[in-house]
Amino acid sequence: MIEEGRASVAAGVGGEVVNGWMNRATERQGELSNTFRAMAATPELVRWRLSTPFYLIVQILKAMESILSIMMTSRVGDKIVKAGKWDEAKALYWNDAKQLVGDQFQIPGISGSSGGGLRSAQYTNVGHFERANLMGCCNGMAKCYIHEKDIESALAWLDEVNVLYLNGYYSAEQGPLYDWFDHNIDLPEITFQRVTALTTGAALLHDLGNTATAAQRRWNACDTIKGMPKPHFTPEVNAMNDMNKVVDAISLRHPDPQLCAKLKVTAPSLQIRGSWKKLQVKAPPGRIMCRLRFASFIWNSRLYVAGGAKESHGPFYRDFWCLDLIKLDEWRQLPNYPIPMSKTGLFVGWNMVVHEEQKRAYLFTGRPRLDYFNLVTETWGSITTTYKSTATDISAGVQDNWPYRGQDTCHATTQLINGKMYVFGGSHGGTKVGCNLFMELDLATKEWRRLSGYVMPPAKGDYSCPGPRVSPSSWVEKGRFWLLMGQCDREGARLTGELHGAHIGFPYSDMWSWDIEGEKWRRERVAGNPPSSRAEMACTYNPNLKKVITFGGYCANIPTVYPVQKRRFDYSYYADTFIHETPDSLSMSLIKPPSSSSSTSAGISDRPIPPSEIPQPKWRQVLTRGFPTYRCQAQLHTDTATGKTYLFGGFTNTDYVPSRGSSLNTRSFGDVWQLRLDVPGGDFEGVDLDEEARTAKAGPWQRCFTCGDAGMWKTCSGTCNGRAFFCGPECHKEGWKEHKGTHKCKKNMK
Repeated sequence: MIEEGRASVAAGVGGEVVNGWMNRATERQGELSNTFRAMAATPELVRWRLSTPFYLIVQILKAMESILSIMMTSRVGDKIVKAGKWDEAKALYWNDAKQLVGDQFQIPGISGSSGGGLRSAQYTNVGHFERANLMGCCNGMAKCYIHEKDIESALAWLDEVNVLYLNGYYSAEQGPLYDWFDHNIDLPEITFQRVTALTTGAALLHDLGNTATAAQRRWNACDTIKGMPKPHFTPEVNAMNDMNKVVDAISLRHPDPQLCAKLKVTAPSLQIRGSWKKLQVKAPPGRIMCRLRFASFIWNSRLYVAGGAKESHGPFYRDFWCLDLIKLDEWRQLPNYPIPMSKTGLFVGWNMVVHEEQKRAYLFTGRPRLDYFNLVTETWGSITTTYKSTATDISAGVQDNWPYRGQDTCHATTQLINGKMYVFGGSHGGTKVGCNLFMELDLATKEWRRLSGYVMPPAKGDYSCPGPRVSPSSWVEKGRFWLLMGQCDREGARLTGELHGAHIGFPYSDMWSWDIEGEKWRRERVAGNPPSSRAEMACTYNPNLKKVITFGGYCANIPTVYPVQKRRFDYSYYADTFIHETPDSLSMSLIKPPSSSSSTSAGISDRPIPPSEIPQPKWRQVLTRGFPTYRCQAQLHTDTATGKTYLFGGFTNTDYVPSRGSSLNTRSFGDVWQLRLDVPGGDFEGVDLDEEARTAKAGPWQRCFTCGDAGMWKTCSGTCNGRAFFCGPECHKEGWKEHKGTHKCKKNMK
């Protein structure tokens, strides 16, 4: 059943074609008996009864009733919680969970551990009733940790409910399924436990300031079950899916200026202080640096920016610029990209990656001819690469000895490590929806090799590798190529008549890693306080800080509501900042899977180890009071010479700035920002915390009239009596004419 571009797959319980027979797996013993009697009246079981001795039917039904009553022991723990006996309830949830998965099984799982990842044979093979009860135990453990004010551990147990749900995909009879299918089992108890985990997690994340992921979980709790039969919508589920709470969540901006000035670090393992500093740089005379879908990189403390477009419909650029990040004096123009548009198409959605030893920045456009810019001589050049398709490559859709149809590609993600260039995903001449091709180019031999994926997305998914997508993020760390989120452009597929078309795109919320030596994908757990599903986010790995940093992005299927303007958009733009960090080797060596508990001499688990006490890779949100405005297609880079992190450019089209009234702010950006983090080497020493505190007490930070950025901006000194704010002289100059017309402002002659 496909609704608004989202598909829902309802599977029968235990392989039987029995729909809607179970109202709740949590009713009393007598009510469960009635459920099984009703089940015995279904047409499929009636035919079975006619050929089966009656006494055998009775015995089987009694056995099933007994098994189910035992399996739903998590509800016993819920009653103990209501009685306020937290320690007793926690022990019951824990022991029930270990009985279901085995004492030596790690629960909740550890992200990034050896042989770890999201997929688990134990979870894939568990029965539906056991899955429901195990979800109940996870939710129960989360409640206990919330009571103990251990939010990190609570979120870990809530995330385990989602891991259990996702592992159900691997055993789906309809599979392999793409992620945009909701694999919903027609067992109301599973629906109840999923909604419990999503809404409870949403409340915790909102309190932490992660309003984007909170809004996504609230929305998903309602959206993913909307095609299920009526028995799933119990009073408990309907109460948790309170539409007033959903509307409140999607009415916030992420971050929301009304909230972020008040936020404090209350959970250091999930949050970190940061500060965005806007750098004042003059635009070149007669030139516009604002752009989207451009290529950029940092080398030798210089920021390079090439190509892109001012707006989605143009004008389109093929120019090339450089900014000295030490002097911050002015943009310097370099030789334009020399290859004509007739050969390459538009210079949009491409990446440039630096080869440090060769002092070259390579640009892959989808052609066998690979272009580069010599960073020393500041001249363009190119090399010819080769590719020979194998039988396996041909079966994956490769034609004419080249994987990229039309010899073009855009919106892929590219990394260069140890002399090899890796390219994942993107669109090409044969597909708009995106692909999951993963290619490797050895720059020493100039030979390409397909590592995984398909030229065109096949009819069914492939669980061994990431799904097809455009605009994902990536980085290389600890011998692995990491892939984060992105989007399947299903709307573009619908317009071109491709497979998988729908009226709305699908943003991923997943994270994968490729073992460069072992050449195998692993779907990773997304632990901690993570960003919501999105594409077109800015992302960089800072080797000096040993942290991944992300900013902003775009989500195609989570709506944004503007109550004052009475407007709603079916998508969201973000301006939140996150870091992902992996403990050092010494800390990770403390993890001793598979056990996640202390044990008695008999080897029986007596208490769980809180997940917050186990070192593991995880996400933390960066709390900043000011920030670049909501945008996608910006780019983050690290200057390894100084350890500083910079952001440039991007685009937004749903940004209301209060001082503009009901005017919609649609524009690209050419601003440069530096992120300072409160960690050793994070350049946080220059942040004036006292000034930020005084500004926060005065109210939410102001939004720049021109660009929408939030910060300690100056009030307009004209006759408008401070109705507009500007973040700097460039924005004041650019926005003065519009502000003058909007607010009838004149220069104050006093």
